[in-house]
Amino acid sequence: MSLHPTGLLGLVLCLGQMICAQEGMLPRPSISAEPDSVIPRGRPVTIVCQGPAGVATFRLENEEDTNDFKDMRASSPLGPHQTEARFRILAVSEGTGTHYRCRYIKEHVWSEPSESLELVVTGGRLPGSRWNWGLLHRTPSQPFELLRSSLNSPSHGPGDPGC
Repeated sequence: MSLHPTGLLGLVLCLGQMICAQEGMLPRPSISAEPDSVIPRGRPVTIVCQGPAGVATFRLENEEDTNDFKDMRASSPLGPHQTEARFRILAVSEGTGTHYRCRYIKEHVWSEPSESLELVVTGGRLPGSRWNWGLLHRTPSQPFELLRSSLNSPSHGPGDPGC
């Protein structure tokens, strides 16, 4: 039995729609900022991503540069139905004032992105590089670990199936 090219194209499109439908089944995460999304330059802020129970890893993305992201293991559950990750920016600067969104991975499938969160930095310009920030997070082996961002790191995004 041989497949006609049109039949093969139909099969590929159908499979692609099934994959997109499966990805759409995951609820969107939520995103918020503590203490607020408007922060004076040099002050700390925590971006909180929340998703359903069973999530192991959250991703915080710079909406304006999807190659710039941070992955973090979820902290302890917030009850039986929710988990979160807390991304701490130690000192906000002009470079960290941007739009952010969250995703999470569950059972090898990435969620849709959260709504956009605009982090607004008030005050004057801070000298230095665009991404002069660090993230502070807890790990089981160490109470706190400082991570540094890099403009030259390769992209390991969730991929775009073209949905």
